[in-house]
Amino acid sequence: LPVTHILLTSRLESHISKAFQNEEVRPLVCEMPVKTCGKGGIISLDGADVDKDICTFLQHSFEELGSRRPDFPQPSTDDLVKLASRAGRRFIVASTMMKFIIDDEDKDPSDRLQLMLKLTSELLPGTEVFKLYDCILSTCADPKRAYMHLSIVAALADPLPISQISLLLGSGLGRDVQTTLMQLRSVVDIPIESILPVNIHHSSIRDYVSDPSNCSLLQVHEMSSPHSLLADSSLR
Repeated sequence: LPVTHILLTSRLESHISKAFQNEEVRPLVCEMPVKTCGKGGIISLDGADVDKDICTFLQHSFEELGSRRPDFPQPSTDDLVKLASRAGRRFIVASTMMKFIIDDEDKDPSDRLQLMLKLTSELLPGTEVFKLYDCILSTCADPKRAYMHLSIVAALADPLPISQISLLLGSGLGRDVQTTLMQLRSVVDIPIESILPVNIHHSSIRDYVSDPSNCSLLQVHEMSSPHSLLADSSLR
């Protein structure tokens, strides 16, 4: 039997295909036809197959939400398709959308669904998730402080518990760290046990906060870098 290698990646298919065209790599790679629904074809990593899979993921997620909250009206097929298109064929975007919609029991998921549907679907490849992060930050009580605390969490070489982040930043910058990060649960993993460290859900968040210009919220553009904030806090 031939040896099969399965490559799991978040790169665009065009990037992967270009790498496979390298003279040293090309002899090692061959396309394998895949039978889908009785018809032969190649499953694209960046095509309509992805849209269909994301729609399935969204539908399943909303059905689970409906089982917990029977009063939640299930989105229409058109809304699922629109929401999938907002994800830009990126599962990380679709997953973050769902976390934002369903993870905060204090917020109405119907309102948050409508907020996600308002995101434009005409975004440059790779920027979809940044616009989503903008949207999530804008719903926080203090978006500027939320951005600062998110950037600190992303910049830490070794993740810390919330209590230690507060202690590190001091009484000024470290004020309301827990309250702020709880509003960012769709992008930050906050363990139930307070002694465990908090961490970002995906490396794209680190890319997002690495440059304030990635964020469309004007109030964050003049902020110091998280590394500067951490350095100042460490030298207090």
